[in-house]
Formats: sequence, structure tokens, C-alpha cells
Amino acid sequence: MTIQLVVAVEQFQTACRSELGLSDKTARAYSYDLAQFVDFVHVEGLSDIDVSRIREYIEDLESRQELKPTTVRRKVMTLKAFFGYFRDRGAIPANPVDELDFRQPVQKTQPRILNSGDLVRLLQCVDGEVQRYAEMLRPGCGRRIRLFHDNAIRDRAIIELLFATAMRIGELTELDVEDVDLDMGVVHVKGKGNRDRHLVVSGEKTLAAMREYWKIRRLANGACPAFFLNRFHGRLSIFAVENMFERVRKAAGIRRRVTPHALRHTMATMLLNNGVAMERIRDILGHSSLVTTQAYDEVAPRRQKKVLELLNGEKRLDVGVLGEDEPENLALPVLASHP
Repeated sequence: MTIQLVVAVEQFQTACRSELGLSDKTARAYSYDLAQFVDFVHVEGLSDIDVSRIREYIEDLESRQELKPTTVRRKVMTLKAFFGYFRDRGAIPANPVDELDFRQPVQKTQPRILNSGDLVRLLQCVDGEVQRYAEMLRPGCGRRIRLFHDNAIRDRAIIELLFATAMRIGELTELDVEDVDLDMGVVHVKGKGNRDRHLVVSGEKTLAAMREYWKIRRLANGACPAFFLNRFHGRLSIFAVENMFERVRKAAGIRRRVTPHALRHTMATMLLNNGVAMERIRDILGHSSLVTTQAYDEVAPRRQKKVLELLNGEKRLDVGVLGEDEPENLALPVLASHP
């Protein structure tokens, strides 16, 4: 008797954590990809899916959704792991993904960064959203307005923190309450390959945004330890952050299609252009190899050139040359001195 597809997905999700020992982040990525696949195929049983149906799915990802090759490859690898799990347990005779001639090359691309104008518009947009909903708050305004207001405060803190520390989106969603010290202005980042690091948040605007969010976060009920929560008081997902950023990008009038990862690339490029040593940038970004960090040399060939001008009257993003002895003068991420 064939297993229903939705039941198979549930069983695989449970196995990811209890049996396969995958990280929560990987398990959530699998869940997202499989939910998208189930919505596309519209079949009842696990054994109803053959290689032709998977080819149609890949064509939809590439043609209609216009996803990047790396994203398509990740989704195919999710399917390979999913069907492989049930093949190994005798639920299906073969893994249909093994029949694919899928040799899509992983394209090496330069990091995409935001220019100064786009960065200003992005930050002003999240500020404006908070202000707009704050003006709507009044007795009897209803839960929806309060939810929008709280979400706007959270979203502003997320964008400010991503830019100020150059952390990865996955690292941000993995932050727990105990990882954030707003009094000291330090966040403990759980990086790839157990390469944890402590980053100082030196920008007052960023700290103010995070403190305002914390006023809301500490009132949340539930046992979830995550610092950034969704509306159900659970851990915010990578995909929720990506969707939020896409909405803000459009609202800010930024035409280029960039992801929140562009904030990491932008800060790394700023650091490089202001003479910060490559080794120090590697430590801030949490790269295991200097080769990865050197990709930014292609984006910023003249290290001392000021590619980002003053972004507002407060000069909080002034990109004057950064000296190792005066990191507090700029809103740039610096490594904490303690472990």
C-alpha cells in the first residue's frame, strides 16, 4: 500500500530531527522545499511521482519562478534526500531523482551590493513603516494595526542588525535571547561549522531599533528561546526574512532584485574599501577560508575608494577610513575582544 505524499513528508520531517540528526536550519529548509513541491505536483501517493513529474517541477522553478541555479540545485537535492530516505526503507522501489541527468553548474557570481541611494531608501522605508503604524495606534484601533506596528519594529531591527554586523540570514534566525546583550551591544553568532563569534553592534541607531523591538519581544508568551519571533511566537524562519525583505525592497522603490544577503555583501565591501585587513573581514564574516573573503576584492578593487557617501545627517554610516584604534567612530561591525 502506497504512502500518501503528505504523510510521507510529515514522516520525513520527523526523521530529519530524531533519526537523521539534521540541524534545525536544514530541517526547516527541507520542510519549505517539500511543501513547495507538494503544492506543485498535486498527487496523492508517494509512488505516483516519477522522473517526468520532477522534470516538470524543475522546469517550473527555472522558467516560471526564474530561480537562481544554486536555488534550483538545492531544491533538487532536497528531493533526492527525501525520496532516498523512503527508497532505503523499501517504501518505493527506486529514487526518481537518480534518473535525472541534472548537471546544472554552480555559477560563480560576484557578491551583489546595495549602492548608497538604495541603502538610504531601504533604511528610510523601514523607519517610515514604524512611524506610519505608530500614528495609527489609538484606543480601539484593533489587533491588526498593533500587529503591523509590532512587525514593523521587528523588521526594522532585523534590517539594521543584518547591515550593522554583516551576519548571515540563517545566523540571525538562529539568535536566541541569551545571545543578545543590548547593554553591552554584543551579539553571539552561531556560525557555520561551529565557528561561533561575538560581534559588537556599535551603531546607536541599530541598538535603538533592537531595544525598541526587545520591549515587544519580552512580552511574548511561550517557551521559544528565539530572539526574533513570528506572529505565532515561534522562531522566525529564513524564508520569512527573505519575504519581508522583498516586500520592503519593493516598497522602497529599489528596482534591482536583491536579497537580504546583499546587506552582508554591502558591509563587507565597505570594510574592504576603508582599508580593513582581509583577515579581519574574514573573522567578522565568519569565513573558514580567506579565499572566500577575497571575492570582495573583485567588487572593491580600490580599497581606499569611498564607494558609499554620507547616508544621512547623523553621519552614522560615515565611511571615512577606519583605523584599528577607533572602531567606535563608525557603524561598522567589529569583533568583541572577549571569546
